[in-house]
Amino acid sequence: MSGQNWLRGRTIVYNPAPKPQPPQRVGVIERILGTAWSALKKTCMVIGFIILSLCVLTIWSASQVSDTVMPSLPKQMVLTLDLRYGLDEANSATQYLSLLNIEGQGMTLDDIIDALDRAKTDKSVKALAVRVASSSLDLSQLEQLRRAVANFKTSGKKTAIYAESYGDGGAGLGLYYLASVFDEIWLQPVGIVSIGGMAMESPFFKKIMDKYGVEAQFFHRKEYKNAMEHLTDEKMSDKSREMMEGLVGELAAQLVEPIKKDRPKLAATFDALVDKGLITDKEALKAGLVDHVDYDDVMIDKMDKGLGMPVDMNAYWTARSRKDTGKRIAKNDRTLSVAVIHVDGMIVSGSPEQSPYGLESAVSGGDDIAADIDDAANDPRIAAIILKVNSPGGVPSASETIHRAVVRAQTKYKKPVIVSMGAMAASGGYWISAGASKIYALNTTLTGSIGVVGGKINLQKFWEKYDVVWDGVKYGENSGMMSINTPFSPSEQAQFEASLDSVYDTFIDHVAKGRKLKAAEVEKIAKGHVWTGREAQKIGLVDEIGGLDKVLDDLATAKGLTSRRDIKIIHMPEISSPLDMLYEIMSSAGLALSPDLSGVISKIMLPIMGSQAQDGRLVYDGSLPRTLY
Repeated sequence: MSGQNWLRGRTIVYNPAPKPQPPQRVGVIERILGTAWSALKKTCMVIGFIILSLCVLTIWSASQVSDTVMPSLPKQMVLTLDLRYGLDEANSATQYLSLLNIEGQGMTLDDIIDALDRAKTDKSVKALAVRVASSSLDLSQLEQLRRAVANFKTSGKKTAIYAESYGDGGAGLGLYYLASVFDEIWLQPVGIVSIGGMAMESPFFKKIMDKYGVEAQFFHRKEYKNAMEHLTDEKMSDKSREMMEGLVGELAAQLVEPIKKDRPKLAATFDALVDKGLITDKEALKAGLVDHVDYDDVMIDKMDKGLGMPVDMNAYWTARSRKDTGKRIAKNDRTLSVAVIHVDGMIVSGSPEQSPYGLESAVSGGDDIAADIDDAANDPRIAAIILKVNSPGGVPSASETIHRAVVRAQTKYKKPVIVSMGAMAASGGYWISAGASKIYALNTTLTGSIGVVGGKINLQKFWEKYDVVWDGVKYGENSGMMSINTPFSPSEQAQFEASLDSVYDTFIDHVAKGRKLKAAEVEKIAKGHVWTGREAQKIGLVDEIGGLDKVLDDLATAKGLTSRRDIKIIHMPEISSPLDMLYEIMSSAGLALSPDLSGVISKIMLPIMGSQAQDGRLVYDGSLPRTLY
């Protein structure tokens, strides 16, 4: 028996269960202290992670800057620019990251325009070589780039452009419009020039909706407001067709006229080439559409031999802009600061994270934009506010929130608000612009659409088709107005249409006061009609044609400054702390913190960093929608 006991005590197979210990009683104070200690450890871990991340970011940024503070540039160079992957608009984060030379943060459209303007008078720059690809740029960007290249050419410096094809998918007229301003147009062998005009088309769903018992009940103010026509009708209305034909004709003329002017040998034959549409490489060379059918390395080698070493424009811009920034900091000679606020995509109530569309980058929150305008208006550093609008509209009440902030900035704080329109500033996009001190647009901007549309989808017949019965109770005759299970009753429709009338009348009133017109004059050019920027200037909806560079040039001239480079641009919302920058970098990388967690971190970290929270708002980097052409 004793041997068995000895084995049991020493075997690796037999493991007796431990004797149960009596439960220990933990007092209330001990539990509170334990919970607090656990929370403190987790908080310290979070703070430690944030501090470590900021230290790593700081060290990395310093190393990046030290390596690229002043890129070495040759005494004679050909600037090269690759536009195959599109362009973004600038904000404070992208500018910061670009100056750090962080990978993936390329030049913005405004950077390119500025770089070409600098290079025009730079004796070391002898030529410009650009590479493009189909459908990577919208019409407004093409227009601004073309204008910038034309400005660069006034110095007598050579320009060349290269593409595998000008319009692989058939939409090459806009790309060729850009190419035609260059001295030499190069096309890769087997490539095509597809300049088959311009077209706009829309699908209409009423027949298939009728088939399934779905009814679209939408009401327009007024006849040109066709936003929901594809749901309510089986084909394009006469007024819509009239407007669309006018837009296509006007936009096509804006593209074709400069092409014929800059390539006069094509003037007599270009319309026939457009009708032909797709032109092969050999045909394009013979017709004079292109000057060379060869490869990109051949083009660069040819320019390199006589004009200098190829230098990427990003490197050139970085070197020149840092040098200029250093001089200005040393001299402290910046005499004017302006705020730039971007309104991109649909305009919704509240903040982007509250949008029912679920895409923060595709919307602008009315509360956020208004708060940015208020912050800029209250900032004694800022002399003017520039609202960069690229929006098709959205919720009227959200647009009204922004409009009020625009008016308040000018009347209460005496800060001029200048609108710079991008590819589109229509409907709500024009609503927020109407009260500005001055409105700039591009020739190809789509604007106006002074009107309103609203309604709902009625699924009553759909439910009946599938034997689904909805029942319920209500308080108030019109309490079910927006139910998708029943159509508008006569009383509901009357009240709903009255709300549309009120919105439309308010819109007309805002435009009349902002543009200093009579309501009857606005009504003639309103009715939901969309205009190009060139047309809008003629009818009084727009003051000047030009992009942000034109806005800044005019501001500099008005203030007696040498150039727009004497103006300091503050992008709103301003990133005023390293923590904001960390949030922005994480967002750009697709790593997002929940609003609750980011709010907690902000409350803990910002006082430590000596910064003040900006109403709990985070910074979002939105992307622009593309114009169809």
